Amino acid sequence: MPSEFVTPDPQEIVNALGVEPEITGETQRTVNLVDVTGEDLTLSYDAVGQSVNVRWCTPLGKVMLNLFREGAILLRVQEGGGATQLVVEFETRDTAGELRLQVFPEVSITETSLFS
Repeated sequence: MPSEFVTPDPQEIVNALGVEPEITGETQRTVNLVDVTGEDLTLSYDAVGQSVNVRWCTPLGKVMLNLFREGAILLRVQEGGGATQLVVEFETRDTAGELRLQVFPEVSITETSLFS
């Protein structure tokens, strides 16, 4: 089982999304997408903890989605077909999956998790 969470260079996220991941903890970075999408949307990732958190709130601050996953092995920026996404791949002893956070042209979040 992989014991490393590979994340892109912060500049790669800046180049694709126009926002820089902020250091929000000892080993955590947060990508605040409100200025990019107009939505109160953040993606936080912890390279050492191998975890990812997606939080999406209404303009009044009500949480619409708070998704936390462990076992992350890869975070990458994917651009193509007119869309820009942050894609996280997960792998645990029992499951494998993928979380796709589409930023452009509109916000969309999909996740798959399958027994491995």
